Amino acid sequence: MNSATGTTALAKAVTEFNSWRFYDCHETLEDVWREVGAKGDNATLANFYQGIIKVAAGFHHLLRGNHKGTVNLLADSLRLLAPFRPSTLGVDVEALSDQVRRCLERVDELGPRGLGDFNRSSIPRIEMPDGD
Repeated sequence: MNSATGTTALAKAVTEFNSWRFYDCHETLEDVWREVGAKGDNATLANFYQGIIKVAAGFHHLLRGNHKGTVNLLADSLRLLAPFRPSTLGVDVEALSDQVRRCLERVDELGPRGLGDFNRSSIPRIEMPDGD
């Protein structure tokens, strides 16, 4: 996979994420993640892609009312994305991480029974100056 293919997939995934098509975003990036993870020099980028995948999966679980899945995936996404702050491949990782952290704190406050009260308008958008 060349970098143009990865960049195109990332732009598509960002559009899907920002449209709340979290499952599609996950699917779009999964092949990129696997391919990049197999390459020596770019292997660390696999963690970046996996971090975005886990953010998408976390919000997919949120919309489905799965508290434990939401907490686990969003927390892990923050760990994976931390080394890629402030931005990587045009993605504002700093802003995304800050917004995910706030959502995770709110999900924790609400607990499993209150998850339905989560304000969905606080779900972040992925900012990509040259993309969506």
